[in-house]
Amino acid sequence: MVYSLRADGSITTDSTPEVAWVFRRQRRRWLEAWQRGEASSEFFYAMPSLRDRYRVGFVEEEGSRAFLGLWYPAEWLIARRVGMGFALDLALRNLPTLNRAKVLVSTVDTCGLPLALLKRAGLLRSRVIYISQGLSDRIAVLGAERWLSRRYRALLLAVDELLTLSAGAQAGLAAWLGVPAERVRVLPFGTDCTFWRSTAPAGAVGAHVVSVGSDPGRDYDTLLAAAGDLPLHIVTRQRLALDGRVGVVRTTDHSPRELRDIYSGARFVVIPLHDRNQPSGQSAALQAMACGRAVVHTRTRGWWGEPYLRDGENCVLVPPGEPRALGEALRRLWSDADLCRRLGRRAREIVAEHFAEQRMATSLDAIIAAHL
Repeated sequence: MVYSLRADGSITTDSTPEVAWVFRRQRRRWLEAWQRGEASSEFFYAMPSLRDRYRVGFVEEEGSRAFLGLWYPAEWLIARRVGMGFALDLALRNLPTLNRAKVLVSTVDTCGLPLALLKRAGLLRSRVIYISQGLSDRIAVLGAERWLSRRYRALLLAVDELLTLSAGAQAGLAAWLGVPAERVRVLPFGTDCTFWRSTAPAGAVGAHVVSVGSDPGRDYDTLLAAAGDLPLHIVTRQRLALDGRVGVVRTTDHSPRELRDIYSGARFVVIPLHDRNQPSGQSAALQAMACGRAVVHTRTRGWWGEPYLRDGENCVLVPPGEPRALGEALRRLWSDADLCRRLGRRAREIVAEHFAEQRMATSLDAIIAAHL
């Protein structure tokens, strides 16, 4: 089923959008929470911001899976092999609807790969804008010359537009595909600065260092080695080796409003990462900065902050996999509340000026308009 998002914010099923976003799951529920002021808008990838420009809508996985018996075992094997799914059932179930849209925006590789398969097979007529989020890193682990890697490469070359969320990811994807860098465009990610804001009392000093994120790009081993006895609150579904770490609190699921309070109550926020092309931690860093928190961030190959984020000016940058450098940064901020406040204040300003969700919407708008 396709859902349309009207200019007044209502969600209907009675029209065909010009531009349809393809999500894996949960976006209708998230949209309803956003409309109530209980969630942020950035993970809709500019869809709400563009509803005044186009007839927009979305499809997502919901209810019983019509192709579960035939396809799910194959998808399970692919996910075990590559580390991400292949939502062919989602694409096939919605194929008539997808073909009625003029442009499709695929938001993750799990959704984009099946669309690319149908496009290459001549079954999908719509223009496909494919946002890749980490596929080149996974192919590097699998091996670029493996049969599945070669098939994936052929599929990506069949889509109309390839996007990544950072220049580092752009370089990694272009290198794997063997195409000029300009064949892959960078879509700057933006956050919802209206929702993400400080809820802490003025002048409050947090009692914990906070870290947020569950994707495989997080390097919590380095964080735990670097933090010493500093009190940590880590929000993640990853399993952590916390035996004997009495100063570390681990929690898992929080509502967006709860997470906003966690950011706001932090002394500062740290985003520890493995060195990858995918810009892991981007959303968490921007959310925390929009809440006025100082952020310590690992600068990886997928770094996304140029030219606006500068070490010591509006954030603290550390090299990947170096506990000593990370530990020095953590202790420096922990012992200097004025520095935390100064960096946090400037972080909020720079995010509102250069990393708001509207920046992503403007960039995506130009790409969609070219294909319409």
